[in-house]
Amino acid sequence: MSDGRFYWLKLKRDFFKRHDIRIVEEMPNGKEYILFYLKLLCESVDHDGNLRFSDEIPYNTEMLATITETNLDIVRSAVKLFTDLHMMEKLDDGTIYMREVAGMIGSATDNDNANRQRRYRERQKALENSTDVTPPLLERYEAVTNNNESKSKSKSKRQSKSIWRFTPPTLTEVEQYCKERHNNVDAQRFIDYYTANGWVQGRGKPIKDWKACVRTWERATPKTHIVEPMPKMFTEPYEEEQADPEKSRELQEKIKQLQEQMK
Repeated sequence: MSDGRFYWLKLKRDFFKRHDIRIVEEMPNGKEYILFYLKLLCESVDHDGNLRFSDEIPYNTEMLATITETNLDIVRSAVKLFTDLHMMEKLDDGTIYMREVAGMIGSATDNDNANRQRRYRERQKALENSTDVTPPLLERYEAVTNNNESKSKSKSKRQSKSIWRFTPPTLTEVEQYCKERHNNVDAQRFIDYYTANGWVQGRGKPIKDWKACVRTWERATPKTHIVEPMPKMFTEPYEEEQADPEKSRELQEKIKQLQEQMK
């Protein structure tokens, strides 16, 4: 490259998320491999990606270890690894060629750099001397903050409008529902309990369906065992048995035994 210019590497934002870079980094001594690789990129940036000590002498591993201040064993392993992954290439004349440098080089003349530095200083001075100028980053932050606050308020309004309004039941309604369910829930006790609690359940969660609460109470309330009366045929002897007192006594005895068992 011609003289009078300076160069830099343009690393993409996802450089460290590339598959080859992540594979290398996860290996033993992987972070040292990556650091060595970046040093080689920088070393080759003003030679179009080529690494040579001179036109006559190419770099060997010992020389690369010296100029990058990297352990020699790391250099040997890394060079082989980078070659296998096609991250670098060793040419026939011994030149090490960094394959991706060509697409990563940025350059400018010394004059371009001086102009850029001058414009930067002028902008900084204008920001320091003017109270009316707000830094662009602060403007973007305030815009994002205001937008988020606006969205949060709109969401809160939508949620408040969509809240389900609960109307507590009357004692008559609870009694009627319990009657339909044939349960033993005390309707008055049910009303008193939830009225005292503000019609909330569990961990202060508002009630949405009082009938569901009745069914919950129903499962927790033991049912009263109702003893149906014995059919008349078991309590009164037949007419033909009345004529035989012995059979009548035996039948009455069996009826008593059945009644005892059913208690």
